[in-house]
Amino acid sequence: MKKILLLFTLVLFLGVAKAQSQANAEQRATAITERMHKYANFSPEQKSQVYAINLDVAQRMIQIKNQVESGAITKEQAREQRKNLNQEREARIVAILTPQQRAMYERKKQRRGRNEDDFEATMAPRIIRDR
Repeated sequence: MKKILLLFTLVLFLGVAKAQSQANAEQRATAITERMHKYANFSPEQKSQVYAINLDVAQRMIQIKNQVESGAITKEQAREQRKNLNQEREARIVAILTPQQRAMYERKKQRRGRNEDDFEATMAPRIIRDR
């Protein structure tokens, strides 16, 4: 009887953990998609496609995290896999953008590389820090 109760508890725990990781992936995909939509102004169809891409990548990122925690892969291997996933995400998203949106994306990417992103990311922390 104790074994059955223990097994039931374990199955219940794993189900809850999987549901939480799915919710986290969905939240992350939604946040990334909304942030991208602010500067790319996606059409409704593009937005759903970008969300699907972001959700897929977020779920795969969680799998990588779980593999590191279980010892299946090293942190260096995980870093390389995450880098490859981000490159894949970028290629998949750029493929569905219009030429105007691609130009906007490239400008945003260049500013991000120079740390000149947008007001909230660059100026707000300085304003708060200077007070």
